[in-house]
Amino acid sequence: MMNPIGTLKRKKCFAAAALTGKAFRKVMICTALFLLPFSMGAQANAGPDRVILEDGADLLTSQEESVLYAAASKLSERTGWALDLVTTDDAGGKEAVEYAEDFYMDNFIQDDGAVCLIDMDNREIYLATSGDVIYYVTDDLRDEILDEAFDAVSEGDYEGTFRAMLEGLDSAYDTGIDSTHYTYNEDTGKIEYYTPPKTISPFEAAMSTLLGLVSAFGMGGIISMTYRKKGSRPKYNMAANTRLDLSGRSDKLVNQFTTTRHIPRNPPPSSGGRSSGGHRSTIHSGSGGHSFGGGGRKF
Repeated sequence: MMNPIGTLKRKKCFAAAALTGKAFRKVMICTALFLLPFSMGAQANAGPDRVILEDGADLLTSQEESVLYAAASKLSERTGWALDLVTTDDAGGKEAVEYAEDFYMDNFIQDDGAVCLIDMDNREIYLATSGDVIYYVTDDLRDEILDEAFDAVSEGDYEGTFRAMLEGLDSAYDTGIDSTHYTYNEDTGKIEYYTPPKTISPFEAAMSTLLGLVSAFGMGGIISMTYRKKGSRPKYNMAANTRLDLSGRSDKLVNQFTTTRHIPRNPPPSSGGRSSGGHRSTIHSGSGGHSFGGGGRKF
């Protein structure tokens, strides 16, 4: 004979399981809809316009501006760098280095980027680098880029000047960087070697979050159904089931050893088994305390 009480209990259990399953599915659907924009954004790789061309000195024709803007956009898309191409005939009393770095900070989008400047007021070309671009454009490579740009600007070829800078940056990106590249801060004397960033893409972060939620809700549902109990929870008598035991303890110092060694501050690039190998990039604190690399050339 079937036990009506047992049948009723099983029906309640099945109903609770069905309710839990529906709630779980709703949560997962909402989570998926919430994370969908992140995965789509990662695949589309959309971002703000990172290229600025400002011909304040009116040195370029409209066609030259179009060609240079297209070249800078292509390089920016490839590298992810912010690139500013600027000319001026009035630096407002600033040196070329100050004008270039202030321009970058005034239009700051991200840390990794460069400013290519033709300053007709100070008669100087200047290449300012920021973020990881500093490591790419070493001092040696910077001088090579400026040599090519100087030849062009000396002949009045302003489009060729910018083109030389963009081609130099493109070459630097192709060369790449590793742990042998380092910066030397001429203000403080500090040396810092390049450390690759540990990052994951938005799509990877979204998928990790989704899998974590699946695991958490799945285990939570199983545990909840397994340990579901009817009625009030049992009470634990703390007074009857605990005992306080106090005993004396003392610690005695038996002996003490002190070891000292000299750690040199800012060791030279060749120390520690690392060779400079022309991988040095000199930096300084520029506009707003931001670190910049690069250099200029009078013409």
